[in-house]
Amino acid sequence: MSTKDLPRRWAFSDEWYNLVPFPTDVNFLATVDEQTLPEGAGGEGSHPGHGRFHPVTWCQYYDGGRSWVTTLGHDAAAFQENSGFPGATEFQAHLEHGIKSAMGLEPFCTPAKRKKS
Repeated sequence: MSTKDLPRRWAFSDEWYNLVPFPTDVNFLATVDEQTLPEGAGGEGSHPGHGRFHPVTWCQYYDGGRSWVTTLGHDAAAFQENSGFPGATEFQAHLEHGIKSAMGLEPFCTPAKRKKS
C-alpha cells in the first residue's frame, strides 16, 4: 500500500511524463492533477498532457512477479531528508512503501484509503 502515508492531495514539483503507450491492465495508485499546473503538463505548451487522468504511479502482477512503477523523482532533492523540497517527505514514504510492497513485505497493488488533507 504505497499510498497509505499520502494525503489525498500533496504538493510535488516534477517533470510530468506523458505516457506512450498508456499503461493498461494495471492498478493506478497516484495521479497528477494537470489543472494545478500553471502551464499544463509539458509547460510552455510543449505537450497536451493526458487531461483529467494523468497517472504517475501504478502496479501490476506481471509474468509471475510484481511490478511497481512511478514516473516521479527527477530532482535529487526529492530523495534527500530535510531538503525543503516540496513534497519530499511524502514522496520518500511513497517510494519506500512501493519498494516494500514489491518485495512482498507489505500488501501489494492495493490502493489505500488516503489521509484527508
